[in-house]
This record gives sequence, C-alpha cells and structure tokens, in this order.
Amino acid sequence: MKEFLEHLSLERGLSRLTLLSYRSDLCHFWEYLSSCGFPRLPEITRNHLRGFLEWEEGRGKSPRSRSRELVSLRSYFQYLYLMGALAEDVTELMHSPRLPQTVPQTLSEEEMGRLLSAFDAPPEERLRARYLRNRAILAILYATGLRATELCTLKISGIHFDEGVVRVLGKGGKERVVPFDARAAQAIRDYLENGRKELDRTGRVPYLLLNLKGGAMDKRRVWDVVSEAAHLAGLGKHAHPHLLRHSFATHLLANGADIRVIQELLGHSSISTTQVYLAADRSRLQEAFRRFHPRA
Repeated sequence: MKEFLEHLSLERGLSRLTLLSYRSDLCHFWEYLSSCGFPRLPEITRNHLRGFLEWEEGRGKSPRSRSRELVSLRSYFQYLYLMGALAEDVTELMHSPRLPQTVPQTLSEEEMGRLLSAFDAPPEERLRARYLRNRAILAILYATGLRATELCTLKISGIHFDEGVVRVLGKGGKERVVPFDARAAQAIRDYLENGRKELDRTGRVPYLLLNLKGGAMDKRRVWDVVSEAAHLAGLGKHAHPHLLRHSFATHLLANGADIRVIQELLGHSSISTTQVYLAADRSRLQEAFRRFHPRA
C-alpha cells in the first residue's frame, strides 16, 4: 500500500488530503479482509469486494462513500495488475453503487446578502481583525465558488487585483483562474490593510487567511466562520462553505450563465457534476420550456 500511495503522489500528483482518503479506504478494506480470514492478494475475488461494499453498507456508509471506496480499490487493484502482482484486475467489471440524484441546497440572493453582511461591524475594537478576515472569507467564497480547502491554500500572490482574478490550485493539483467582483476586492483589501497585519506574527506566512495565532487557517475553522455568520444573520439554517459554492453556481445559472462556464469556474472535470445545478434552478427550465416549446 505504501508503494501504491507513493505512485499516486509522484506519478499522478495527488494532494495529501486525497492520499489520506485513499489510505483510509484501503485500511477499511483490510479491516474487512481480517474478518474473512485475510486471504492472500492473489486469492481475492470480486466476491470479496462485493462483500466489503455490503459490509460497509451495513455499517451505515452512504452510497456516495461506498462509490468512493470502490474508486480507491479500483485504482489499487489496477496498480497491482500493472505491476504484475496480480494475474487479473478483479475490479474491472464492477459497477459503482447507484447514487441518488440530490438537488443541492442553496441560499436565496436575499439570504446571501444578509450572510455577507454578518461581519460588517465588529462589536468591539479588539475583534476588528477577526471580523475583517471573516468578511473576506465570505466575500471570496461567494464571489468565486472556491472549495474550503482551496480557500485555505490560497496565497496572497495568487490574488491579482489589477486583473480581478484569483489563481487557485484545485483538485489533482490543477490550477484555474477565477474572477471576483469589486465588493469582494474591497473586502480583501480591507482585510490585508487593516486586519491581517495584526494576525501576521512572523511576516513569513504566504497564505491569505491566518488564524488568531498567526498560522494558516484550516478547513474546520472556515466552516466555523460560515456557521457563525449564519447565526449572526439570523438565517435559522445550517450553513457551511459548500452552501456558498452551491449558491454561487445556482445564482450564476439563474442569471443566464452558460453551464460550461460554471463548470470551468467550479473546477469540475466532468460536466455531469455541474449539471446537478440545472435541477436546482427549476425556474430556468420552465422559462426555456415556455420560450421554445411550440405548444407552450
């Protein structure tokens, strides 16, 4: 498994978080094999893999989690086959669990406006730096649709005010360029000029967002910021960074953006991933029907 993970890192350039996910999936598989008497690798069959997925289902794993685990196992067994450790790839004909088509939850434009204003006025001067940072977090998430991990790894050097874009490193180490609006630019400038200097203890951290100890923020803290903003805004619903990403895509679509453009902005490798937002924007579908169907 160590050699396989090194292969994913060196040959495919996968991120540390993705490697940890692969490792976790494979460890769950070894745990299952232990309960089956731990057969040698050449003795593993498709029945062992199917049994593992059924075992995971019995432990409450969702279809999406089991589908991801099968992707990890496929990559692992393909690697073993290509390296000559196995005579065949036993995952070749296996199908992923059927995933339910879910419509992503979003905020309305009015709710988003309230959320973005949650940190406008700090109650105390000592909270000013934190409020400016949090306001910048919300502004960037909604203006760009970045994932929380992408936001945490965003460097100051990746922000180009003259062009109005950020350069972000997405999944699989793929870089993409995403524009941002004037209000987001102002929120970032306010934080850089009046907030970040108070948090930057060493002056050597390249990342845009810093925690209260002066280090780079992590994804969990970004989730806390969004949740706190929802509470301050009185939204009465659970909010998280991906909710802003969903809202970013849905609002673009509702205002006429092409689905292919949204795919590029979100960094989706497949258009099918982006098309879920079509279901969220039923008004657009109804308008298209009224405009183009001959009997509408």
